[in-house]
Amino acid sequence: MTSLSAEQRGDMVEALLPEAAGLVVDVHEGSADDIKTRLHGLTRHELEAVTVLLAAMVDPDRGLKDALSWVTFDEHGQPATPPLAVVRTVRDAAPVVKPKGYGIDTSAVLRALGPGPAIDLNRDERRLAIETGIRRGMTYDDVAERLGMDRESVKRAWDRVKNRARAEGRWLPPVAVGEIREAS
Repeated sequence: MTSLSAEQRGDMVEALLPEAAGLVVDVHEGSADDIKTRLHGLTRHELEAVTVLLAAMVDPDRGLKDALSWVTFDEHGQPATPPLAVVRTVRDAAPVVKPKGYGIDTSAVLRALGPGPAIDLNRDERRLAIETGIRRGMTYDDVAERLGMDRESVKRAWDRVKNRARAEGRWLPPVAVGEIREAS
């Protein structure tokens, strides 16, 4: 996918500003159905653009309590009691987010799993290589051989990947494809 030029981004902002403004009004004055209807009318790319546009509307140095001062009710529609400790700014409430795969050379991971010479991988790359290899149907022995590891280390690493995924609510097959093949 190619990135948009500055002119294209500007055109997109102009086109989506009414949707962003409508969402603001729906959140403040509308119903859950109004919000749902508006969001369902947007494509994934439009939703992403509207999200960025809405974020551009907020001053990150504004106090968080002040930014949410219009919220006078809780999730059940009852009067809200404002938390006394909320004195931080919007900026202070924002977590630091690393892009997925940060510090990982995914092309090295793929080369390490394929034919050819061995590739040196860092810890995070090795973890991704184990997950990728098993998901692609490689056996523990195949992955271990390609990564210069023993079979049990690969199996333990795959178990940790599965446990992390399940803890995050992501689905994983209960048995790796390589385990099925080895059972026969």
